Parts: sequence; C-alpha cells; structure tokens
Amino acid sequence: MAKQRKLILKTIIIFSFILLIYCSVKYFLPVCKQFNTELAQAEISEFVEHAGIFAPLLFILLMALQIVIAFLPGGPLEITAGMLFGGLFGTIFTVMGTILGTLAVYGLVKKFGKPLVHFFISEEKMKKFSILEDEERLAFWVFVLFLIPGIPKDLLTYIVPLTKMSGKQFLLLSALARFPALVVSVLIGSNLIQGKYWLCIVIACIATVIAIFGFCMKNKILNKKENK
Repeated sequence: MAKQRKLILKTIIIFSFILLIYCSVKYFLPVCKQFNTELAQAEISEFVEHAGIFAPLLFILLMALQIVIAFLPGGPLEITAGMLFGGLFGTIFTVMGTILGTLAVYGLVKKFGKPLVHFFISEEKMKKFSILEDEERLAFWVFVLFLIPGIPKDLLTYIVPLTKMSGKQFLLLSALARFPALVVSVLIGSNLIQGKYWLCIVIACIATVIAIFGFCMKNKILNKKENK
C-alpha cells in the first residue's frame, strides 16, 4: 500500500508539473507556431520584455521546482531558457534556479533526513553511491559525480546532504560541476530559436559523445567501491 500511495503521489506531482509547464509555455510562447521565423524571434523578445521581471522569476522558480521534484527531467527547461532569454541570460537564470533548488533540497534533507530521501530514492539505489562514504575524498567525488553526464544529478542532490559536507561547499561544487551541461542545453535552445540548426546538431553531437564517455566512466566509478 505504501508503494502504491507513493506511486500515486509521484504521478500527481508529475502531472501537476507538466500542467504548470504547459501553462507557462502557452503564456510565454504565443508565437510558437511561427517558431523559427524572424517575426517569431521579435515577438518572443517583445513578449518577454513586456512580461518584465515576471518572466525570469517564473522560470527560476520552475527550474528550482524541477530540482526539488527530483524525478523530473531538467533538459527541456534548460533548452527553453535559451529560447526565451538567449544564451547569456538563459544561462544566468538557469544557474540561479539550479542554485535555489539545490539550497531548498539541502535544507529539506537536513530537516527531514532519510525518510524524505527514500521518497525519491530507494535504499538499493543509494548503495550505488557508497563511494560518498569516502570522507577524505568526499569533495572530489561530489564534484566528479555532478560533472559526469549520465548520473542523475537531482537524485544525487538528495543524497549528498546526508553526508558531512557543508551546505556552502556542496552548493559551490555542484554548481561548478553542473555548469558545462547547463550551458550546452541553453545554447541549443538559443540557436534553435534562431534557426541555426546545423550549429544545434554540432553541439548535440559533441554533447552525445561526451555523454557516452561519461556513461562509461559512471559505471567504472560507481563500481569502484564494490570492486575493492
């Protein structure tokens, strides 16, 4: 029964988040059917400017919420940031949302502990990150795990606060390690809305190669503890 309630609650959360995303996109992208035209770019820019501070604030909140609800993907939001705000400001707002969400998760885990973490991550999955038990190299492993593609960063965000790492150190390391992947996604969105499809393909191909390498490294690193 507990598993069924957890599944129902997760389904409700996912549906609510998708609905929120839909409403936001409908509000911010009324010209999406003219997606790659100069008119669309001009209208999107005008629309975001007209929305004022509400546009970035809503996006930052959505980005933070995506991290708090750990089983939701962040890639689509990061690409949307590039489409709405461009490469520079899209990156800035994405990083701000990531930092806010990480802070929220850190505080929640410190307050509620393992029961909250187990809502998102089973004990079995947590054992895969036993490498974080290495307190002497904890900072190194946290940075590496957040840097490598293929590792569920938002789930990891719930695990690290259970260690002895301070909030400031965790925030700094995770933000720095997440930054390259965030920039790549934002740049894809920024170039996509400008119709620079070949550049998007090149960026995506490079990211795919890195992701494949990261996937191989992930298995090697996570199995490190078991092989000892």
